[in-house]
Amino acid sequence: MISVRNIKVFATAGALLVSTVGFSVAQAQCADGIGNPSVPRSAPNQDFLETADGTVLHVPSELVWQRCALGQTWNGASCDGTPQLLSFGEALQAAASHEQANAQDWRLPNRNELGSIVEDRCELPALDSNVFPDAPAGEHWSSSPYTGGSDEAWAVDFDDGRVAPASIQTFLPVRLVREGRTGRR
Repeated sequence: MISVRNIKVFATAGALLVSTVGFSVAQAQCADGIGNPSVPRSAPNQDFLETADGTVLHVPSELVWQRCALGQTWNGASCDGTPQLLSFGEALQAAASHEQANAQDWRLPNRNELGSIVEDRCELPALDSNVFPDAPAGEHWSSSPYTGGSDEAWAVDFDDGRVAPASIQTFLPVRLVREGRTGRR
């Protein structure tokens, strides 16, 4: 299976240039923010198994996700509170010390993992609102450093699914992840 998320092709003076920054399939499938019902869901509700402890298991990846962003609290039906906004370093530290659902192995997801829960069907935020209620839109930190500069790391934008580098000093929300049932990856 080939995913075309975040790929942009440019024709230049006899060459083909492919860029994966700043573009998403959602942008290509949307017209003025209106969902395209003929586009299948990219992260459908049935891919997630909900639990009572404020987490969901993403069956295809076997990753367990927080239903609420860091700073919010699961109340059994939705998320209460305001998401914390953290610098990249603060996000890594918060993940290392986080405890939830009797687990202490929470971490910041890499950019591909975080991108795997993006819903490409023109929803705002670009997440399934049944699985991730009260989710903040906008960029979220991934654990992936940007190799183009030591002062940037990759972020996933839940406005439109775009993956792009952000300054590590920027304050962004965080959604943590941990290995699922089998722990195999």
